[in-house]
Amino acid sequence: MSPSVDARRDALRDAFPRPGLIRDGQDERQAAGTDYRRWFSGPVLAVARPNTVAEVQALAAFCTANGIAMVPQGGNTSLCGAAIPAGDRAPALVLSLGGLNAIRSVTPSDWSLVAEAGATLTAVQEAARAHERHFGLDIGARGSAQVGGLIATNAGGVNVLRYGSCRDLVLGLEVVLPDGRLWPGLKALRKDNSGYDLKHLFIGSEGTLGIITAATLRLHPLERESGSALLAMASLEACTAIAEEVLVAGGGRICALELMPRMGIEQACTHVVRCRPPMALEADWYLLVRMAGADPVDEALEVLAARAVQDGWALDAVLTRSKAQEEELWAIRDAFSDVHRHLGLSFRFDLSVPLAHVGELYTRLCAAIMPLAPGFVPFGFGHLGDGNLHFSACQPPGMAAAELAMRRGAIEEAVNAVVWALGGSISAEHGIGQLHRAELVHQKSAVELELMRALKSTLDPAGLLNPGKILV
Repeated sequence: MSPSVDARRDALRDAFPRPGLIRDGQDERQAAGTDYRRWFSGPVLAVARPNTVAEVQALAAFCTANGIAMVPQGGNTSLCGAAIPAGDRAPALVLSLGGLNAIRSVTPSDWSLVAEAGATLTAVQEAARAHERHFGLDIGARGSAQVGGLIATNAGGVNVLRYGSCRDLVLGLEVVLPDGRLWPGLKALRKDNSGYDLKHLFIGSEGTLGIITAATLRLHPLERESGSALLAMASLEACTAIAEEVLVAGGGRICALELMPRMGIEQACTHVVRCRPPMALEADWYLLVRMAGADPVDEALEVLAARAVQDGWALDAVLTRSKAQEEELWAIRDAFSDVHRHLGLSFRFDLSVPLAHVGELYTRLCAAIMPLAPGFVPFGFGHLGDGNLHFSACQPPGMAAAELAMRRGAIEEAVNAVVWALGGSISAEHGIGQLHRAELVHQKSAVELELMRALKSTLDPAGLLNPGKILV
């Protein structure tokens, strides 16, 4: 008979007596077992808050020896239930890595920075800036999202066009394996063809293969000049049609190309940011373009915007003239995730298709969902420049939330069918976690799934590391 939950808690406290390391109060366990969106909850044995890599190693070795599941957790900002215990599994030890938050080193001459897993994205960005360097990853949750979680989910964000996703920004990793062994792979090499590049196994693995404790990150030249333009577009088709032209005209200086609907801007300005819209909102769709570089970009943005209007793609444009104006404009875009709380019940999807099909994806999604939830409110926005559409099916006026909830399965099936028909993915950047486990068998081929299971069984033969995520 396996030990009881109380016995396992006692064993953890006895094995790790440092005050504050093992915490098992009900409030703390409940917080660690509830996801960011409050969609998922799972049983938490206790919460471990290690301050050193050695403590992480000891915790992992103890859990493996005693058959205790482990769930690495950073800022708990996962949008697919990846950072909490699965609800259908035994209580797990949550490894809260916020205590490993040091910026170990910044080496400007090598264009690299070593950060521990618990360092926030904001801390990394500021450390790079202090040394006249720039870390290219950026997301709205920059103040709470942590390095380990960003890497474990291969985070994308708004700057993928110029800097790539997390996978492109990681030079090396330090990883604790499930049995407590340490892989010290923090090399800052740009070229190393001496065998398999193991760091890529852990990037995007959602903490199912190893526990990331530190990373060597790639830095870029400081963005000394930047500017943004908001284009009121003639149509959704115009947004996708002009995308290639914008990227070419930008000459490699385009950092972001964001698709924004009028409804999103109105809701963000009214309920979240509480500001006036940046322009008269007379169009249904808008493009937010950001350009940056070592030299001034205002003139290039003006030419780009003027050409868009002249060619009939855009109806109007507003350009930022100061850093404060640019921050105000992007605060509206950052607020889009919080807009949902004002739209009633909504089913959210993180989708990607080839760039040329983004407009078609939106149109086909609306057509597929309308018969299932007549009058539903579509909310589509996202990273147009890399084909990533965040789409929400929001509660129709006059329909009770409970009634819409009953149709969730049919709506999800309809969305998945449209995405797969266009050769896309049901998870562009948020991951699989618990949310998409069942659908993964349709997203991946049989060979891919076989290889993924083989990796999991090799690195985590007991299945104790973040069980119930990605693979069914």
